[in-house]
Amino acid sequence: MSGLFNIKLSSQNKNYECSSNDSVLESGLRHGLSMHYECSNGTCGVCKAKLISGVVKKIKHHDFALSKNELNNAEFLMCCNSVESNIEIELDLIDDVRSIAIQNIDTKVKSIHFIKKDMVVLTLRTPRSKTLQFMAGQDVELSFKGDTSRHPMASCPCYGMALEFHIRNNKLDAFAQAIFNKSLKVKSKVALKGPKGIFVLKEASTLPMSFIAWDGGFALIRSLVEHAFSLQMPNPIHFYWAYPATESAPYLDNHAKSWQTMIDKYIYRSIACEFNRYQKNDCYKLAKQIFSALDLSIVNQSEVYLCAPAEVLIYLSELLFENGLDESQLIALPI
Repeated sequence: MSGLFNIKLSSQNKNYECSSNDSVLESGLRHGLSMHYECSNGTCGVCKAKLISGVVKKIKHHDFALSKNELNNAEFLMCCNSVESNIEIELDLIDDVRSIAIQNIDTKVKSIHFIKKDMVVLTLRTPRSKTLQFMAGQDVELSFKGDTSRHPMASCPCYGMALEFHIRNNKLDAFAQAIFNKSLKVKSKVALKGPKGIFVLKEASTLPMSFIAWDGGFALIRSLVEHAFSLQMPNPIHFYWAYPATESAPYLDNHAKSWQTMIDKYIYRSIACEFNRYQKNDCYKLAKQIFSALDLSIVNQSEVYLCAPAEVLIYLSELLFENGLDESQLIALPI
């Protein structure tokens, strides 16, 4: 019979619950903790932790051999052990993006889902022996048959084996073209290099969070919002998603709406804008349309996460600063 126990991280103000059916690692990742790991199957030894108190139990074999000194020091592999009581452990968490090494991983295409004729959700699967370690809001380089481009991850870091990307049919992006001309298929091999980028959550902030995305910028916002949920952050969340008015709704509108059932303080608003994908647009006009839809009484009191094309981002940032937002509250990324 399974039980639910508490895990305390020594010298850190963090606790999380773990079922006796789950490993200490997978439960911690599910709760949004940025733990050091690589293989998650007992091969690499990266996920070592020290047991300070309580009882853990081995739930699967591991090939990595702990040294005699490590065993005497009560160290264990979090990926291969669960809990039999409340425990306290000592380990180092990833504290910022600089703590994560650039990784080179050979992945395979798990699925290709065309949600619109010019937008695809691509899912890549990493080997069990080398999962990707990253922080929500980061991106990677993807390469297929010599064509390389950089794409943000729409995934939560709580599961590094299945990585999701939202890719628009951009004729200047050779990797995207490989998807839309069907040369890249399920089970195709894709080389991944990363993670890169510093568009990450301010996890210690107690301010509300306002997320503003233009179109495919939703991929990064999804990663951040679902990571905030896994961390059980109590901050109110407001999400504004701008999209071309020629389309009926943003491309994953129902997904953005579904967060209302899992996040207590969540408000979502889609913003239809005058925009034509196939001609040059007035970026200042587009920024004004987005700005006019914002609730400044909320936004000016928030940490604001903004993903938009560079020119739109510049104009919209200026409008926000001119109307009361402190520059320290804006985290922006051009897409």
